Amino acid sequence: MKENKIRDYNKRLVIAGFMLALGLILPYVLAHGIGIKGTVLLPMHIPVFLCGLLCGWKYAGMLGFTLPYINGILTGMPELYPTAILMSFELTVYGLITGLIYYKTPLRRWKLGMYPAILGAMVAGRLVYGISTVVILQFDSSLKVASVWASLITGIPGIIVQLIIVPAISMVVLGYPKYKQRDAVSSAVNLILEESASCVLIKGNIIEKTVNARGIAPIVTFYENGLLEDAYIVDKIVGKAAAMIMTLGGVKGCYGVTMSRGALEWFNGKGISVRYNKLVEKIINRTGDGICPMEATVAQINDPDEAYSMLKEKMSELAKNK
Repeated sequence: MKENKIRDYNKRLVIAGFMLALGLILPYVLAHGIGIKGTVLLPMHIPVFLCGLLCGWKYAGMLGFTLPYINGILTGMPELYPTAILMSFELTVYGLITGLIYYKTPLRRWKLGMYPAILGAMVAGRLVYGISTVVILQFDSSLKVASVWASLITGIPGIIVQLIIVPAISMVVLGYPKYKQRDAVSSAVNLILEESASCVLIKGNIIEKTVNARGIAPIVTFYENGLLEDAYIVDKIVGKAAAMIMTLGGVKGCYGVTMSRGALEWFNGKGISVRYNKLVEKIINRTGDGICPMEATVAQINDPDEAYSMLKEKMSELAKNK
């Protein structure tokens, strides 16, 4: 688990570093190589939006804040005062809002969820730019600063380019092609059928974690460590108890080698993508003489938080008896 966190951190750090390099190279090439002003194509905006979608709000916010200053110091574009200051506020908001909207709302589960995240960030960034402009002019009325409306009109080509390029690149990097997910799921199912694992966690179309343990313990552990969000779970046996914990953790899909009808109905009610090999009416206990105690615990419960609390108590009780 710790290794997975380190790997995810390193991956985001590498991508953020690449976006920083892109944010330095792109404006210079467009301005000096092609002769297109930065106010037209807004080249620094692209890596910040990409960073928000690929790395999250923290990385993108830091990138947005520092990028104008680094460019200003190294290339003289933009001017450190007041342009770099205004752009720093604006790009920081772009990065923060893009990452927050995309990762902290259900939008990430939708293929086109990137667009409202980007548009929301654009609106918020322009508002902050306008407020920052007003504040600076209060202290130095002699400055000549482009109005929000003027900068918006000038930057329309850049906005169009952003809405085309940023989602397209993000989809490729995040692995939206369905065949990749099918390959990962197929590999996970094979691991379970070969009895090399009982539960497999997939993220970004990559198998991130495999566990070989009985019951819902792996799902509970994944949930308690924050690993279920936007994950695809392949499990040997999926009952309603496991399904409730998965949705509580924010999974985007589940494949059950064996799945109960109660789990299927629960997933369908929550709009979660689900597949299975074998559908059964109920999950039987290990001795084969009755219903699984975890399933019995949640049979009359419809609140995931209550289910989690009751399941933890039941697991503790069974552990003591054992």
